[in-house]
Amino acid sequence: MFKKLRAYIIILLISAGMAFAQGSAEKKYPLRYYGIVSNLNDQNILNMAQDLFIAQIRGINYISLEDKRNSEIKKSYSSISSDKDGAEFFSLVENSEQIQGETILFYARIFRPNPDEKWECTFFAKNTQSKIIYSQTRSYDSHYKVLLDAKMLIQNVVAEASGNTNNVEMPVVPNKPLEHPKNLNVENIAGTWSGEDEISKIVLLRSGRGFVIFSNGATMNISILLSDENSNQKFRVVQQDKFNASFYPDIERKTVLAFAEDATPIEWNLTMTSPGTLEGTKKTLVASAGGVEQKNVNVVWKKK
Repeated sequence: MFKKLRAYIIILLISAGMAFAQGSAEKKYPLRYYGIVSNLNDQNILNMAQDLFIAQIRGINYISLEDKRNSEIKKSYSSISSDKDGAEFFSLVENSEQIQGETILFYARIFRPNPDEKWECTFFAKNTQSKIIYSQTRSYDSHYKVLLDAKMLIQNVVAEASGNTNNVEMPVVPNKPLEHPKNLNVENIAGTWSGEDEISKIVLLRSGRGFVIFSNGATMNISILLSDENSNQKFRVVQQDKFNASFYPDIERKTVLAFAEDATPIEWNLTMTSPGTLEGTKKTLVASAGGVEQKNVNVVWKKK
């Protein structure tokens, strides 16, 4: 009888340990996103940045996001734009709001001392349990470069604040760049584009980089490569982030995850058929009778 009882207790302990481990793996950290503190007057730029940042936070699978951009403390943002270490901002939050349990408080600061100086962007995250403030800061020549680097910086600072440093995504090593013929210029396609049902916005930059914002909130960094084929302007746009099931919103997540190891980066091969129009193919995963297959599909992009 005693042996049976002991065996039963051991089984219970093992089951409890497995349940605890599973629960720990699935733990989601509550994160409150307060938007951007800035001394800039260009609300269009700030709105674009705010939307991009929150989309990138939504893509972090261990985060439970609460959007606090319209919090009452927003009225005080202009008076603390010079707050470099985040202490003043987080003091303002904690004195104004009820916060229970371990929570990550997150905001961005974009500051430009003078119109002809660089843009300084800092992402701040504070763990309310440890009381430690984490931050990542970079300086840029343009606001578009702020947006390009945001994804990795956000992931880094949130990972540090939550202790999930093993979850930081590493960028894909891009394919060898094509030669850039002298008569081709990325400036011909720089700007904001649309054209695919699952994508809300595509931003292509003069630097040969850019990003895609999907309708489901996922974001993808891309590179723009050039080729000269029969004197036509051919543009090759290639995914620079590692595999993400959210990049295939029209395929069931479970199905597409099974192809994570075999999937190659999404790639668009486009030709400018007229000013403001790019046409070509997109090499991606598509649903098929057998599950999923890699295929070229026709796409048309229009410049906004």
